[in-house]
Amino acid sequence: MANIKLRLRKALRVKSRPLLSGWSRRLPIGGYIAVVISFALGYRLLVWLVFQFPLVDSSRPLPLWPPAAYSQLILLLLGLRFWPAIFLGSLLNAAYSGQPLWMDGAIAAVNNTIQALLGAWILLRLGFSARLDHLRDVGLLILFGALLPATVSATFGVLNCCFNPELGLEELRRTWFFWWIGNVSSVLILFPAVLLLPEWPRQIRSTSLRLIALAWMVSLGLLSWLVFSPPIGFRASTFPLEYLPFPFAVWGALRFGPSGAAAAILITAGFACLGFSQGNGPFFPNPTLLSGTPESQASLALMALSVYISVFVTTALSLAASMAEHNQARTDLLAEKDKSERLLLNILPQPIAVRLLEHQEQTIADQFAEVTVLFADIVGFTRLSSDLPPQVVVNMLNDIFSTFDRLADRHGLEKIKTIGDSYLVVGGLHTHRDDHAAAIAAMALDMQAAVEQFNQHGNHPQTFRIRIGINTGPVVAGVIGTKKFIYDLWGDTVNIASRMESMGIAGEIQVTQATGNLLKDLYQLEYRGEIKVKGKGLMGTYWLRDRHSMLNMS
Repeated sequence: MANIKLRLRKALRVKSRPLLSGWSRRLPIGGYIAVVISFALGYRLLVWLVFQFPLVDSSRPLPLWPPAAYSQLILLLLGLRFWPAIFLGSLLNAAYSGQPLWMDGAIAAVNNTIQALLGAWILLRLGFSARLDHLRDVGLLILFGALLPATVSATFGVLNCCFNPELGLEELRRTWFFWWIGNVSSVLILFPAVLLLPEWPRQIRSTSLRLIALAWMVSLGLLSWLVFSPPIGFRASTFPLEYLPFPFAVWGALRFGPSGAAAAILITAGFACLGFSQGNGPFFPNPTLLSGTPESQASLALMALSVYISVFVTTALSLAASMAEHNQARTDLLAEKDKSERLLLNILPQPIAVRLLEHQEQTIADQFAEVTVLFADIVGFTRLSSDLPPQVVVNMLNDIFSTFDRLADRHGLEKIKTIGDSYLVVGGLHTHRDDHAAAIAAMALDMQAAVEQFNQHGNHPQTFRIRIGINTGPVVAGVIGTKKFIYDLWGDTVNIASRMESMGIAGEIQVTQATGNLLKDLYQLEYRGEIKVKGKGLMGTYWLRDRHSMLNMS
């Protein structure tokens, strides 16, 4: 039994919350009762207003039944637990209309409540979005918000009428159709207008857009009035004028999205229903050309109106949803493109990334006459990392190298890559600058200070020292590989800078004679002497100490 209850609860659970569920859930019991009573009175008031609408012929059916949309909107917006408002409102309506309260009134209340519950529950269960910005949501509204609940309600109501022996089969058929079309039309016309009302401020944020929207609505309103409820002298026309609002609806859907489509539906369908109620408009056939009773002509006119409203609503909402999906897909594509470009900029220098993206160069290789290359290595890190957990090793390297990345950006230098616990950065690449050696020297000193601060304030189990080597000269740079490609440097300048680092001393910055010549007037250099460099023989090198004057260049 418990499993059956659990499965039933899971099957009935909705996927999306009502739009105002946050407010409705916070209501105390007294507030809940007050809201239920208020909406029940609102239901009764709406029914009364509908019957106050002037009809040319009192026997003519109403083209739409707004209480059906009102009921479903309450449950869709506030939650299914507000169903007593619909039941109580229907009972109030039966009491004021003189129906037997405990028979016809109760049956009508149950029918109206079931329709509202069914439509709202299915939409919430299937994850319906009130923004109507996807074709799926438009289809859910038409099929499960309008057609299915109206079919159930009309069928249930006509079955109740079958107990009346005075009604024949033809009258029951007409009653079912009028009942069904009134509920369907009200949902199709009023649902989009109410649900998309909060979206309008986002669509018309500027004064110019507000003026454009106002002019569009006024123009569509005037055109719909002339087509569906024209003045007496303007009624004679053999042309299908009912199609004239379509271009306005298409423009509004494309310009203002689903909100524009909802406004076009409300204006156009509203005037169409008004004209039908007054016996005007293009849906009434010429009596001289069509035989039949006034009731049959009204039925044909109502059928033509319902088809028109269905086509108009489907066209406007589908077009707006398609455009919204297109715009969203374009936005997502641009976001992904921007993300890819930012990722590429994190891998490659900006000029190289631009050449790959915009010019689509197949081979990128450049010669630079003079740059300054810096190699840095964390001394003993390989040995230390073997004694530490992998997470700790990665976190420490990330902290140190992230600091180096910020220093490279501050000094306007180009980070090339990291190799294990080694860091390669270059100055004077792509953007010509005469002070590339000085900028690299400044970064080297800042890297030493950063490591010292890291040792003093970092919450790490080990202390570190850094060894740095610097050289100046020509290099070749380019992109290699087609998968996991990198931008790299080649040449003796790079190799010698690497030798300066590997043959240096922990905590020192070793520079070559070429770099020393560029730094001697700006930084303090201490002559180390000649060291034997593999592949180059003896080379004179210097220790970079600090700014200011030179100590020893002999």
